[in-house]
Amino acid sequence: MTANEGDLRARRRQATARDIHAATLRLAVEHGFDHVTVDMISAAAGVSRRTFFNYFTTKEAAVIAGPRTLPADALAQFLASPQKEPPQVLRDLTQLLLRELELNQPDREELRQVMALAAEHPSVLAALLAGFDTFEQFVASTVAQRLGAEPGDETATLIAAVGLAAMRTGLQRWAHGPASETSPQVSPVTQVEHTLTLLNSFLIL
Repeated sequence: MTANEGDLRARRRQATARDIHAATLRLAVEHGFDHVTVDMISAAAGVSRRTFFNYFTTKEAAVIAGPRTLPADALAQFLASPQKEPPQVLRDLTQLLLRELELNQPDREELRQVMALAAEHPSVLAALLAGFDTFEQFVASTVAQRLGAEPGDETATLIAAVGLAAMRTGLQRWAHGPASETSPQVSPVTQVEHTLTLLNSFLIL
């Protein structure tokens, strides 16, 4: 398989995952989350039940559909840097996370709906938190690799937690913040960049 073929396959998988997520969220809003079935989601997304489970383990996982990996090119650049000072690694990590956000920008109304469903349904909240935890472990292992440390390293874990907390803060403010910050002209990337600039102002080399 060539690199272009691999990229095309990855984009197709991302598109299918987005379609399933959008169908799940739409049905949850229309019928109530408890009344939505995997068969309903599969039919609405135009995929088979088997395809649904190739992408998501449950309907809760489909409705949250958070990031599960990082852009390969940006990830390789992050890992190749020789700098290992924690403040710089944190700065570089936030840029890596921002790159993922640029490639997969959320829809504001969809994000609000996901947050509302998580607030209303414990199973959705549990899936959301589990998704955060899984992705945070992946990011922490990536940071440990950059630091030349063992998986589970305390510094790497803390850097990952801080970077992801800043990202979530920016996205939450974008979704639910004051009107002056959430006007249609402000993208999630712009809001998160503002939050990361604030975070970087706290770092002292």
